[in-house]
Amino acid sequence: MLETALAERLLDNSPALDGLYIAHIAIPCRSLDEAAEWYSEVLGAQPIRILKDRVTFSFGGVLQLVCHLEPGDVEPSPRAYPRHFGLTFLRMEDFERMLEHVESLGVDFIMRPSARFRASPHEHRCFMIADPSGNVVEFKCYNRPENSY
Repeated sequence: MLETALAERLLDNSPALDGLYIAHIAIPCRSLDEAAEWYSEVLGAQPIRILKDRVTFSFGGVLQLVCHLEPGDVEPSPRAYPRHFGLTFLRMEDFERMLEHVESLGVDFIMRPSARFRASPHEHRCFMIADPSGNVVEFKCYNRPENSY
């Protein structure tokens, strides 16, 4: 498992009790142990509970990610569209830190780091990777944080 310092450095996993809500996403996985290891070690998400059919993560303190054991629903050829989920970073240095971490692990990109919507108010940097079950995870950061959505 990762050291706590690394997990805290990648995502802010502090409790989100001061906000109004936490977003919730449920995705399939082929193995609970594999999902628990990948999301915590690769992305720094904090496992909150592990049950016999699911593992739940605090994904940056703002997203509750639930990986449900569904070995038959694994995507053998992951692609970004029509289905993916992810995080929009509000600070470019946090986006860069995640990108550097993913690159240091040698994780394959579904979409290599790039800039999208250049010279528009919606210009942002992004990249996409896939978890071991073929779920695509997107990370992005807008040049103008006020345009994040």
